[in-house]
Amino acid sequence: MKKEEMKKQTESPPSPETTFSSLPYDLVFNCLARVPRFHHPTLSLVSKDLRSLIASPELEATRSRMGITETYLCLCVCSLGNYYDISSRWFTVATIPKHEKLKPIPSLSYLHPQFSSLLTIGSEIYNIGGFFNQKKRKKSKRVLVIDFLTNQRRRLPKMRVPRVIPAVDVINGKIYVIGGTGSNNIEDWGEVYDPKTQMWEPVLPTTQDLTIQMNVVPGRLVMGGKIYSIYGELQLLTDFCLVEIDNMWYLTRVCVGLLFWYDLKGDLGWNKVKGLDEQPEFTDLTSLASSIGGRRRVTVWWATIVACGEGSFCEGNFCKECNSEIWCAEISFERRGGLSELWGFVEWSKIVLTLDRCDSHSLRLDSVILTY
Repeated sequence: MKKEEMKKQTESPPSPETTFSSLPYDLVFNCLARVPRFHHPTLSLVSKDLRSLIASPELEATRSRMGITETYLCLCVCSLGNYYDISSRWFTVATIPKHEKLKPIPSLSYLHPQFSSLLTIGSEIYNIGGFFNQKKRKKSKRVLVIDFLTNQRRRLPKMRVPRVIPAVDVINGKIYVIGGTGSNNIEDWGEVYDPKTQMWEPVLPTTQDLTIQMNVVPGRLVMGGKIYSIYGELQLLTDFCLVEIDNMWYLTRVCVGLLFWYDLKGDLGWNKVKGLDEQPEFTDLTSLASSIGGRRRVTVWWATIVACGEGSFCEGNFCKECNSEIWCAEISFERRGGLSELWGFVEWSKIVLTLDRCDSHSLRLDSVILTY
C-alpha cells in the first residue's frame, strides 16, 4: 500500500463542529431553527460557537420568518409551607415519546401564583392579581408580564379593583378579568384591558362576549379553558375540564379518583369514562387541564405519598422520611356505543417529579400552555 493511501486511512474525519461552522450562517440558522428548543441546552455543550449561535437573537428571528412555533405545557408546583411562606417551582414538560419528564425553569422561581391567576399570550405569561402583602392579606391590582423567551419583565397599568384568583381570558384581543374581589358592587364584577388604549374598563355580566362564555356550560363561566362556579363568590373548579370531540363539547371531571364525562347537549348525566381500568387512581391533589395534544385530550396532574414504610401514617404532617410523587397523564377520548359511551386512551402516564418530605397536602398545581 502506498504511503499516501495509508495517510488518508489514518486521517480522522472532520468533527461535526468543524463541518457545521464551515457552512454559511443563513444555512446554519435555517438548520438550528428546526431543532426543538428543549434540545438547545444539550447542543450548547458542544462548543462555545454553537452556544453563541443558539443564544443569538437571529435564531429566533429565523424561526419567526420560517413560521416555526412550538407549544409547551408548563407546570407550577406551589408549596405553602405555612400560611405566609410560599415557594414555587416551575417546570416545562418534555413530551418526547417514552421520555416525558419535567425540566426546571429557574428563571420563573420568583413567580408565586398561589393566589393570582395566570394567562398566556404567545411567549408571555400574565400574572394577574393575588396578594401583594401576604401577612396582611391585602389584595393586589398588579399585572406582571413575563416573557418566557427573553425572561424580560414588564407591568401593565393597574386594574381598577384588587383581585384574588380571578377568572381571566383573552377575547377579541382584549384581556378580561372577572371576580376575585369579594365586592357586591356590580361595577366591580369584572373589567377588561384594551392593549390599544392601555386602559381598564368595567365590564358587566350582560356583556356579549361574556354571555357566550357563560352559555358553554350551564351555570358555569368558562374562561381561558378553565371552568368557574358563578354561584356566590367566583370559584375555580380545578377538577373540571372541557374537551371537544367531533365539534361537540363535553365536560370531564375527576371524582373519587376516577374520570367522568358529561354530555352538555344530552340527558345522560355523569358517566364514567371507559377504558381506564388499568390507569392508577387520580388520588389526593388533582388538577385537570387542557392538553397541548389538542382539544380532545386532557392532562391530569395528581400527587401521591410514598410512605416511609415504618407503619406510621403522617396525616398531613411533614414527615421527613416520606416523599411526594407528582404524576402526569395525557388522555385522549373517542365516542363509541352510539354516542352513549366515552372511551379514554392513556397516551402516556408516569411519575414526572419526586419531592422530598410528605407535603402533598400543602401543594397547588397550576399549568399553562405557551405557544411561540
